[in-house]
Amino acid sequence: MKYALNPNLLGIIHILLIIALALGSKTTRFNEFFFIPIALLCTHMVFFSVSESRTSDYLLSLSVLITLFSASDFILLRRHQPELRKIGQQKPTSEMSFPGRLWWAGSLDIAIRGVGWAHEPTNYIAPRPKGTRAQFIASQFLWIAMYFIQFDILSILVRANPCFGTGGPSFGAFGWPWRTTVWIYPITTWVSISISYAMVSILGVAVGLSEPGDWPHLFGSPWKAYTVRNCWGRVWHQMLRKLLTGHMNFLTQILRLPGGTFKTYFKLFGSFAISGLIHYGGDYMLFQNWSGKSMRFFVLQAVAITFEDIVVALAARLGFATQQNAVFKFIGFIWVFAWFTYSLPIWLDPIVHAGTMDDGVNVSLILGLWQGNWVPKRL
Repeated sequence: MKYALNPNLLGIIHILLIIALALGSKTTRFNEFFFIPIALLCTHMVFFSVSESRTSDYLLSLSVLITLFSASDFILLRRHQPELRKIGQQKPTSEMSFPGRLWWAGSLDIAIRGVGWAHEPTNYIAPRPKGTRAQFIASQFLWIAMYFIQFDILSILVRANPCFGTGGPSFGAFGWPWRTTVWIYPITTWVSISISYAMVSILGVAVGLSEPGDWPHLFGSPWKAYTVRNCWGRVWHQMLRKLLTGHMNFLTQILRLPGGTFKTYFKLFGSFAISGLIHYGGDYMLFQNWSGKSMRFFVLQAVAITFEDIVVALAARLGFATQQNAVFKFIGFIWVFAWFTYSLPIWLDPIVHAGTMDDGVNVSLILGLWQGNWVPKRL
């Protein structure tokens, strides 16, 4: 039996998580019980609810499942990890007043990459913004305007491409030149997430939950994308890094895996498997069955990284300076472009053909000003 999807339940889930964080610590007993209602609500939303918009369902389910794994990391695994602390935090969280702990927990909840916290992935994020709160907010509004223009251009390309249409042909139906248009999807995702990120950053800084320096750009430089490992670890957003590393570190501790190559690649494949599970749950929400290809796609990314690690190691043994070599990087860009041109359609063919790119009202400022066509249709 399916129930009408209530998006407000996600807000309740976050409230429960914030309360659990505020009340818990590494030594708190019974804090794990907060995870039970969170898990039940997440399960209800993803597997027993549906709305009239499958695209909205898909996007919401990804947020729900990310929150579920974050709750598992913050609540269930909290005593197995270093204490959660803000950088520069002087007073232990346990000594704060309850309102202070709630504010602290809310700050942690919106710090999706851990920026400004002790678990911040320092080597994997862009430089921090500088300036006053007002300057930061103004700059973010400018970025949002730029992102919307980019999104408008990308939407025009999507509407002109039959492969992005509901029930359309596969990206691989017309050969490799046409298959490369699949890159429009990750670029559109990049822009869309950046818009949401900028909006949340404005809210967080405006109400004082965070500082401007806590909001470096979400994505890294494309010039670092000369290996698949770099694409996922340095260029793409790092919103899942904390929950992935937390779960895999715990699993390797439980299994008592010795350090070395096997442990490294066990964590690599496990991290992509968890990411695959999150997106596979989104597939279920979209298709209402298990026909999605997310798990296959994400596990294949670990296979590709393992392959390129072997190639890079062999090249280094042969005396090639792989890290700073311009030729190596050029070859790397070709490899990355070819790999994602091949692998992305495995994941995206079913998703876009389910209508995710056609759902909703399309409004185009560019076509409106140019042709008077403010609400364009698919060509």
